[in-house]
Amino acid sequence: MRFVFEEDESNFIKCEDVNTSGIKRFPPSPLVSRLPWHYKSKLRFWPRKYIIASGVAHHPNNWAGLDKESFFGLLNYRYLTDLKHSRAMLLLDQSHEGYQTQWLWEYFHKQCRDYQINPQLIIYVTGNLLAEEQYLSWADANNIIDRINVISYAHFEVDIDQLATKSSLPTEFSLDYKTNHLESIKLFNCLNKRNRPHRFWFYTRLIEHNLVDQGLISINKFDTHHMYVEGQLPAADLIEQANRRLPSTIYGTSNTEQPDSYYINRIRDDVCADSWVSVVSESSFSDMDNEIFVSEKTFKPIACMHPFIILGNRGSLAKLREMGYKTFDGWIDETYDQLPTFERMEAIVTALKKISEIKDKLVWYKSMQHILEHNRKQLSINARLDNSAIVKLRSIG
Repeated sequence: MRFVFEEDESNFIKCEDVNTSGIKRFPPSPLVSRLPWHYKSKLRFWPRKYIIASGVAHHPNNWAGLDKESFFGLLNYRYLTDLKHSRAMLLLDQSHEGYQTQWLWEYFHKQCRDYQINPQLIIYVTGNLLAEEQYLSWADANNIIDRINVISYAHFEVDIDQLATKSSLPTEFSLDYKTNHLESIKLFNCLNKRNRPHRFWFYTRLIEHNLVDQGLISINKFDTHHMYVEGQLPAADLIEQANRRLPSTIYGTSNTEQPDSYYINRIRDDVCADSWVSVVSESSFSDMDNEIFVSEKTFKPIACMHPFIILGNRGSLAKLREMGYKTFDGWIDETYDQLPTFERMEAIVTALKKISEIKDKLVWYKSMQHILEHNRKQLSINARLDNSAIVKLRSIG
């Protein structure tokens, strides 16, 4: 398995397309960037068979849209020639995102037909943990024999484990702190940076159930565009109440003062210490998203050894259990995980209310320590170099 690059760890260097965020259409591959140097070569060194690796930024509309020039057409002549003669493979890595769209599978295969390239030479890495089974179902239904290689990959496991190790998080801090500050511990924390519709909806549910004051909640002001979930808006009176309260900050500090990367690359162990449970406000929630995306937001409370509820895609807890983590059934009502969009949100609120009724929360919290310890160890195990994505990549390459 050898990766070849035109410049540093980049390919498609002549493509000048840039997304509205300022990120190039084809940045370096997040997965390949963390591999040791001996797997990589500059363009002037040609292994017998090699992999052309590139990241792809944002939604498939931004890098594979029908209004954009094909990624094959943007490859240099040597790359394209070697692909056509099965001397190379092309890896496109969307592991920073979980965006899924059904037309993408047909798009890949159409591009392969147009450029006379075997689909088996294409590797697509994505943060959508459902992608492998989704592609398999599509390929079966369409009688596809030569298939691309799809790898679902929770990229942020490694990032958060490395960050936690570097930060030397005190694993006993939260328990000791809670023991000595029982009266000031909030029921939950819920951190929100970017405006996403399900986050506003959840905030209105917290208002309706009188839970806002029981939480450490960071959330910014919204406009109407960011309030729709599956074509629906919250009740008008709740929108009005939410707008009067927002923005909401924790510890009196805004979360708009620094670039996004600052907030992505920090772990709030103080927020975990000051609350009994983390409500992880994931990047996507609606069933219409047709994905499961588990970002750094979920792995942060795991690193802090903190119990969590995931305000994210249906089946997120089930996927975490497949990855070796333990969840909190018996301590937290986790029936929410398999419910449809709006029922799931209501069930999460109900789960919070049940926790709020626990009289001795310290005993409840202590009784989960074996799960919290297991999950922190599992994070480090999964973050090793030989994680599942690397194993799959080796078997392909």
